[in-house]
Amino acid sequence: MALLRLTAYPGPPFCAPIDAWCAGRPTVTVRTVSLADAWEHNATDWIAWARAPDHDGFWDGTWPALLEVLPDSAGPILDLGCGEGRAGRQLLAAGRRVLGVERSPTLARAAATGPPGLRVVQADAARLPLADSCVGLVVASMSLLDIDDFEGAITEAARVLRPGGVFCFAIVHPFDSACESGAASDAPLVVSQPYLTSRRYEDRFERDGLSITLVSMHRPLSAYTTALFRAGLVITDLRERGDHQIPWLLVIRAEKRS
Repeated sequence: MALLRLTAYPGPPFCAPIDAWCAGRPTVTVRTVSLADAWEHNATDWIAWARAPDHDGFWDGTWPALLEVLPDSAGPILDLGCGEGRAGRQLLAAGRRVLGVERSPTLARAAATGPPGLRVVQADAARLPLADSCVGLVVASMSLLDIDDFEGAITEAARVLRPGGVFCFAIVHPFDSACESGAASDAPLVVSQPYLTSRRYEDRFERDGLSITLVSMHRPLSAYTTALFRAGLVITDLRERGDHQIPWLLVIRAEKRS
């Protein structure tokens, strides 16, 4: 099976070099995984899609909702599953210090080159090559549902958070992902498989000459809350967004109390 080695991509100066972030953590190799393979396969399409201005729900849905729960000041920020870097660029524009972690080599390179470029480490979110308690905030914008070992990723987010640190993430609402893909927004909702059963699904979209295939996991809300509680995180805010029969967006803020 192919192996992918940890790679640090150069980017703008951060509060400390990559070596300092990785203090005490060995260089790791990670096995290829199915969701990661799918996102790497579709990476070029995703870069074009994500960088088209106001092209999808990130701009007027996901990002505004995340901003509502982000702390004003949290020190260094980890962008977990940063993709091509659009959430990280928003944080940079606000004067934040950001380090991105991305599994896909194509997306990691895109995030590192920007513009503007992020400081990026190519690594598995479930095996972060970072020291304990090194960041004040972890942000995961629509990435947890695309990570095979999402429980490991949440555990790692808690590990690298400082006491009092905050983990904020946005996902497709499990009520939405449980429904059949491709249904019109005003059509009756169809749930053909058990809501509580995790399963892989694909959505394909075409708009303004661009197309993208999104490969993700439906998981019930309890899967995420259980993983948060087991990692020692306390949910302090939860927001739902959507203007149709059910919400399409779920945003959660959780804190590391000690």
